[in-house]
Amino acid sequence: MTSTSGATELSQMLNNAFTKFDRDGDDKLNSEEFANFNEVLKPGMKLDDKGNPTVDMNAKMDHDSDGFVDRGEMGSTGVLMPANLTDSTLKSMLDYLHLKVDPAAIQAAAILEGGSERDS
Repeated sequence: MTSTSGATELSQMLNNAFTKFDRDGDDKLNSEEFANFNEVLKPGMKLDDKGNPTVDMNAKMDHDSDGFVDRGEMGSTGVLMPANLTDSTLKSMLDYLHLKVDPAAIQAAAILEGGSERDS
């Protein structure tokens, strides 16, 4: 089941994840930070037969085309997510990422767990 009515839970989960991935604390995700954040978005996206998203969420969320996704842009972009992954503690998302075998998901999980240092 995909969550749309649980928008508050989904919004809280995405905002909490956004904060973790915004490693330089500027309230924007640059391309590297967004690549990690994108791993959190993947469960709600249609994937092709190779497991790649069929939609470029960076382009979809970067409304002003400045190369960054800010919190407002993220919040105003429709995002679908399986309801079981929307808890604001990020625990279910972490469990999901840990089950993935690709390095990008593992890196995203490490950032969510706080194991990645912020840029100085």
